[in-house]
Amino acid sequence: MESTIIKSENFNAWFGDNHVVKSVTVDIPKNSLIAVMGPSGCGKTTFLRCINRMHELTLGARTEGSVRLYADEIYDMHPILVRLKIGMVFQHPNPFPNMSIYGNVIAGYKLNGRKISRSEKDDMVEDSLRKAALWMEVRSTLRRKGSFLSGGQQQRLCIARAIAMKPDVLLLDEPTSALDPISTSSIEDLLIELKKIIRSS
Repeated sequence: MESTIIKSENFNAWFGDNHVVKSVTVDIPKNSLIAVMGPSGCGKTTFLRCINRMHELTLGARTEGSVRLYADEIYDMHPILVRLKIGMVFQHPNPFPNMSIYGNVIAGYKLNGRKISRSEKDDMVEDSLRKAALWMEVRSTLRRKGSFLSGGQQQRLCIARAIAMKPDVLLLDEPTSALDPISTSSIEDLLIELKKIIRSS
């Protein structure tokens, strides 16, 4: 049986007095694709943001209970370390508008002060864009701003940016909700391929 990578126990989250996430207990195994389903406003996004330690950035937000990454309680870890290990892609594509495609992919390393050589950057950019099924479309325009890409391409760029950091977990908050069917299909295929890549790595 595959080991558990994320485990929540009796986890709750609030916005002020609004109790949004109520007593969630779940085990998520490694190398799996898990869908969190429910009606609008039921707390799906809030729960994902809690796993990524982003919920606490909202004034008046608080949590109670446990969420573990492997054996480590994420609320005992530094938030930056949590976000390095648990990547997140949001509902709407959000490439950094003033950065090139190349710069977007390596942004996590720059923002966290992690030094890598130029050749390592080049390899990482190509590898991440290939895994995100975007390399062949942008390989000749890497210095162009990511904001010039189509919606589906921007979302795949955001996925490439997330996986460049080699996270243990990748959270996706309705990443295809605003995309056309072709782009949606590309991202769905990508997630299946990523699962295979991570499983074999």
